[in-house]
Amino acid sequence: ETNSCHHMLNHAMCADESACNGHELCDLMRGCVSSPPLVCNDETACTVDECDDTMGCVFTARDLDGDGYVAGSCGGEDCDDDRRYGGSVFPGAPEICDNRRDDDCNGRRDYDDPACVPTNDACDSASILHLGPTGGTFSGSSAGLRSDYTLSCGTSASGADSVFRFHLDAAHDTRVTVSGASSAAVALRPFPLCSAGPDDKCNAQTPAAFIRRSLPAGDWALIVHTNTPGSFDVRIELTDPTSIPPVDRCDAATTDVSTGGTFIGNFEETTDDYTLSCHSTGFLDAAYTFTIPPGVLRDVVVTGTTTTATGSAIPYLAITSDCASAAATVVCTTPSASMLRRRSLGPGTYYILVEASDAAARSWSINVSITDPAPRAVGDACSSAIEITPPSGMTMGTGNTTLSTLEYDVGTTCGSPTGARDAYFHFHLDALQDVSVTTSAGGGSHSQALSTGCGVRTSELRCRVNTSPYTQTFRSLPAGDYWITVQTTVASGVVSASIVVRPPTVVPMNETCAGPTTLAYPTDSRPLDTLTAFVDDLAGGSCGAAGMVDAFYQFTLPVQRHVILSATTVPAGSRRIVLTVRGVCGAGIDLMCNSGLGSATTPSTLLDPGTYFVFVEMTEADAGDFRLDFATLP
Repeated sequence: ETNSCHHMLNHAMCADESACNGHELCDLMRGCVSSPPLVCNDETACTVDECDDTMGCVFTARDLDGDGYVAGSCGGEDCDDDRRYGGSVFPGAPEICDNRRDDDCNGRRDYDDPACVPTNDACDSASILHLGPTGGTFSGSSAGLRSDYTLSCGTSASGADSVFRFHLDAAHDTRVTVSGASSAAVALRPFPLCSAGPDDKCNAQTPAAFIRRSLPAGDWALIVHTNTPGSFDVRIELTDPTSIPPVDRCDAATTDVSTGGTFIGNFEETTDDYTLSCHSTGFLDAAYTFTIPPGVLRDVVVTGTTTTATGSAIPYLAITSDCASAAATVVCTTPSASMLRRRSLGPGTYYILVEASDAAARSWSINVSITDPAPRAVGDACSSAIEITPPSGMTMGTGNTTLSTLEYDVGTTCGSPTGARDAYFHFHLDALQDVSVTTSAGGGSHSQALSTGCGVRTSELRCRVNTSPYTQTFRSLPAGDYWITVQTTVASGVVSASIVVRPPTVVPMNETCAGPTTLAYPTDSRPLDTLTAFVDDLAGGSCGAAGMVDAFYQFTLPVQRHVILSATTVPAGSRRIVLTVRGVCGAGIDLMCNSGLGSATTPSTLLDPGTYFVFVEMTEADAGDFRLDFATLP
């Protein structure tokens, strides 16, 4: 239309059929030229970026393992897109029960998946654990299994247990931890002893874990018990073998700390072997020993801490001469005390027990100091006991000291050592005497003990707990030396003790079961008996109260008879009196029991032929004279 020629460039003449190396163009001067290659990058990790020779840049949703499912992190359904698993993890895939993966992507792996049912219910069907050079972590479950074995660290019969087996080619320190289950216990046994035991190690703390140093080569069984059936994980860690610390038991091999120092350990490699006198609930414990040579005394101070998953705590600490006997305890402190201290401890071999105050305690550290005795405050120890022997020609002796200067040494058998302190008093008798002992401790409650050996609790003649002031009377004490121990948790004020001596009176035979007074058959009356200065020897009848002082009687029935007993306070009043009849003079079944204010009368009761025992009781504050009547009827 313009009467001119137009020359249109034909770029297709230059095309090489590859879109990825750029578009080819035709230039009139230079001929065929190329544009820059395509850069295919959409700046997201959720696509695989590629260039297609025909289509150019192509962006495909990521499926690295090639199983046909997009990775869950990119909005797809594949819960694990790792190439290493060869595309075996995807929705609907078979669940493999021991590979620690959620193969079917339902949010539940291994034995937590309903598709997996454990079969390792007993030793002969134990699951084999294939350990690597450093151990491994394995899945397990007790769901659907039975409780077949009793573990030494305690298990519930209502729970269930599962059994595993592993092999060691050489000795290793072996740490086992069970996690993911509530109230679990785990025990280690040589596999040949899998069914019967005994356990080589056992732990039921939270988490259930232990370390077994230098576990020998061979086949070993792990028994995992859960109170509630369900899934869990077992982790076994192997490290180079180390020597076994001798701190788990009190024996000849126990670690000696006589030279003092700092000592640490792991509760995972100990068990609960002993019951401390100040802690009846069992937690894991450890033991050390020390010896004080003949002819010397030593001050012993022990401080300690334990570590837990969340911090630190103070443990229970005790010194004892026999770990298996609470009665042999020298001193025991609870976590409320920052240290354990025993002054002027005499010669002998002793053990220090360290017990966790928390079920989750993992390790402990204690510091032990054993030194020559330091001077003691007046009345603070046997070496500084306060003399209260009455002066010549006098019948009363007294002494006191300040509570704030006192420490706890031995205490009394009836007092609690928790946060306590004790004071010591001494008196001497030249002849047989009645002695009344009165003590007071800062106006508070305290225990009072009279003994024939200072600091020797087994020599106590009597020990009672009461409020201040408190008086006990001892009839016909022989000539000799006596010590009064006052123990209290009161920390301020004055502690005092006094005695009053009088001519001796005969100790009534019926004060104990060894000499009950005989009531004549068929009737008898004792118009004026007494409970004055009697003590509580035996827990009385169900109709009375604990801690009442008692007197003992007996009667014999030659034939079956109805029996009535009556006790009346003298003079008449409102003091409570209790009557009990049993077939034995000791703990037993009450055949009759009655109490009342001023008097008590048992109902007429038919008894078979035989010998019977009567207990008459009053509170220590009300103890006095009474009348006792006994009658039988056909």
